[in-house]
Amino acid sequence: MRLLASTDFALRLLMRLGADEGRHRTTEALAREIGVPRNHIHKIVQDLTEAGFVRTLRGARGGVMLARPAAEISLGAVVRHLERGQALVECFLPDGGSCCLSPDCRLRARLARAREAFLAELDDSRLADCLPAPVAPVLTPDIAGCAPV
Repeated sequence: MRLLASTDFALRLLMRLGADEGRHRTTEALAREIGVPRNHIHKIVQDLTEAGFVRTLRGARGGVMLARPAAEISLGAVVRHLERGQALVECFLPDGGSCCLSPDCRLRARLARAREAFLAELDDSRLADCLPAPVAPVLTPDIAGCAPV
């Protein structure tokens, strides 16, 4: 299964926001960090905001942040939202496409099960599962050789 480029960008954006949970990030900063044009990030942020995954704040101290904790964001829900309306193959189109094997095709049901297995795996994963482990603070001894209090 291949995800849309915008879904890939959205997942990277969510991971960046999750790594600094509670901190607002500008779309300009996110675009630089992810390596995606700002106008793409803006559209992705709009879509993620409508779905309730992120929230935006206007003004000098504004930006984008997660709308809820990373541990509560299902990757399956994100992918389902962003990939809605995307047909895995032509026969999955709403009009059935133009498959020369219909109605005797035995592939379609297998592909549908594979897609559901893929999404089920993502349903069991949370955004928090994909974030880097927190780095423990390094304690440096003071002049007398004692650890700071």
